[in-house]
Amino acid sequence: MSKKALPYQSWQRTLYGHLALARISNSPTVVSDTLAGAALTGTLSFNGTIVMVAVAMVLFYTAGMYLNDLLDYEIDSRERPERPLPSGAVSRPMAAAGVVILFGCGSLLLWNAGMRPFLSGLVLIALIIGYDYWHKSNPLSPLLMALCRGMVYVTAFLSFPTTSPFNWFFPVCLLILYISGLTYIAKIENRVSVVSVALLAILFLPAAYFVALPTLFSFALAVLFTAWVGYSVSFTYRAQKQQVGRTVGLLIAGIALLDALVIATSRSLPGVVLALVAFGLTIYLQRYVKGT
Repeated sequence: MSKKALPYQSWQRTLYGHLALARISNSPTVVSDTLAGAALTGTLSFNGTIVMVAVAMVLFYTAGMYLNDLLDYEIDSRERPERPLPSGAVSRPMAAAGVVILFGCGSLLLWNAGMRPFLSGLVLIALIIGYDYWHKSNPLSPLLMALCRGMVYVTAFLSFPTTSPFNWFFPVCLLILYISGLTYIAKIENRVSVVSVALLAILFLPAAYFVALPTLFSFALAVLFTAWVGYSVSFTYRAQKQQVGRTVGLLIAGIALLDALVIATSRSLPGVVLALVAFGLTIYLQRYVKGT
């Protein structure tokens, strides 16, 4: 091996370490969440504000992932030594600096978007930190995670004017239920077989959202969402060998399908297309960087 190849391989290892630390493969679903939240104002406008908010939400998500691994360092060192921090691919001081920089840059973007999204962003930061600090022993940690995703909807919604100030409530509740369900599956892992049918019902429930816009288009999206959830959970509930990680990764990608359903109510075809692109991109990226 040449001496020139060593620095190159080290650089590659560090870069992949950061991508794995950030769970970068899930980031497209954060963008689709932002689009869905904005669509709940009644119209989905593609302008500088939506870009700023989407970037801010991805930065917050990435910061949360970094902080999660920092706080789980001791556990990962024993149980998942291949993770970026225990393996040394990314140093802990670098990850800690990343958390501060990412939260700071995201907050500046939201400040520029307006006071309401900025304050909503501060609430989101508090929820992210609360989840990361208290998710191992907390039986309500799936709900905390779900509230983090729900606040992405709320933050995007508050970034734009609207004549329906509470239009976000029902979709946010559906998103919270869906995220709670998939996070609970991830949390209980090998004990997933004891989960009641109620958990599966929660995952399928967002398909009912097409009733808000009973068109052939929204019905097709609802069918796609239902089929995807069924396919995802089959790797855990029907397979001879449970693949909980695969189920969770696929359900994470399904968030973008839920977003597409929500966006459809604003009759924004470009928004729905972007959400479907986010869905496909998440699945593609998960082939290279695990989403869990």
